[in-house]
Amino acid sequence: MPGMLGYLLKRGIDRIILVLAVVTLQFVLLRVIPIHFMGVDPSAFLIEPGAPPEVEKLLRAQFGLDEPIFPHQYVRYALNLFTGQFGYSFITGRPVMYELIPRLINTVILDSFSLVGIWAIALALGLYAARKRGSRTDSTIVLTAIWSYIMPGWLMGLTLLYLLAWYPRLEWNLKLFPIAGTKSPFLPPDPLAHLLDYLWHLALPWMAVVIAGFGSLTYYMRTITIGELRQDYVTTAKAKGLPEGKIMRRYVLKNVSPPILTILALALPGIVSGGVIIENIFSWYGTGRYLFQAISAFDYPAVQAMLFIITVFTAISLWFLDIAIAYLDPRVKLR
Repeated sequence: MPGMLGYLLKRGIDRIILVLAVVTLQFVLLRVIPIHFMGVDPSAFLIEPGAPPEVEKLLRAQFGLDEPIFPHQYVRYALNLFTGQFGYSFITGRPVMYELIPRLINTVILDSFSLVGIWAIALALGLYAARKRGSRTDSTIVLTAIWSYIMPGWLMGLTLLYLLAWYPRLEWNLKLFPIAGTKSPFLPPDPLAHLLDYLWHLALPWMAVVIAGFGSLTYYMRTITIGELRQDYVTTAKAKGLPEGKIMRRYVLKNVSPPILTILALALPGIVSGGVIIENIFSWYGTGRYLFQAISAFDYPAVQAMLFIITVFTAISLWFLDIAIAYLDPRVKLR
């Protein structure tokens, strides 16, 4: 146990250093380079043309842009990020935190459900294809996985939007699925009605993400499972008369979990960053669409807040990955 605690503490410190390094790089990219190398002052996006110098001076002081870059602006920048004080949007003038929270909730719901769907489909199809390797079923699953892999998410989104939302409305006046947004107008004050309406809006973007996303993980799961089925311990277990299903559940699945968990951990940051293209296609009120709009409008506070949240979520995901792999794989050295 002490060895495990020391290992987790060391990994935690590594992740904190990672976050600090990314925050420093983010500060250089968003503050130092635009001002000192490109001649772009962030305060210019706040000041209307023809504003008096007193207004410019006041705004620069309000955002701390009149202080030295190092250490004053950097320390203030880092402290504000770590305390959740993301500042005010250059575009709307509202606190970035208030704009992020509802969008973050929507994106986390969409991408969490999508990740569960992708994981469930890939796990089931990958294991089944490995058990039926060489059969017609295996070939069908492989071709389906390849089709999913090469299908761009934006094309799948547009296809589903046309076939299941636009076309039924145009041909039969049937509102099978909503065209855009996260909720319908003029809903009754009933929580169940709001929940069902939200899930109705969630369905199409969820299907687009899952259908375009399960292929690569399915193929990878099949490949590593076939490799495990050729190991000596599987042959020994079969010789002892253990059913193949039991071998898959008790031994093979445990041994293929670490690389799959690694892929899952690397995909987790997408839960908060969102799918920029998918969210724009379906007008989903999420962080992916928000980040795209913030970058397009040079909304520095919004961009830096999103990048920081993605960085922190990535570090936490990797730390939990370290815990899971150390628990599942005894071959990992706690060092």
